[in-house]
Amino acid sequence: MYMKLNKLIQDVGVLNNDELNKVVEAVKLRRNQLHFQDAHSLKFRDRVSFQGRHGRTETGTVEKVKIKYVLVRTDAGQRWNVPGSHLTLIKEAVDA
Repeated sequence: MYMKLNKLIQDVGVLNNDELNKVVEAVKLRRNQLHFQDAHSLKFRDRVSFQGRHGRTETGTVEKVKIKYVLVRTDAGQRWNVPGSHLTLIKEAVDA
């Protein structure tokens, strides 16, 4: 995998502007797919953590799963709209 990545990086270095724009679009599309998959792997009341502003780790509970983002209520009472791929599941949901 590492050698494949190095080859890809070398190949990007010789692309013209139009070819580079196509690569950028492909990367954006893949990133969107990953956000979607990661967001939909979570469910209401899952406990999650993520890196907040200034590198601080925030923990909270999933309130709503959107298309690519997840609405999280932190333990401090704040609401954050976080991309699914930025969240880490920290424990199973608590049944009410």
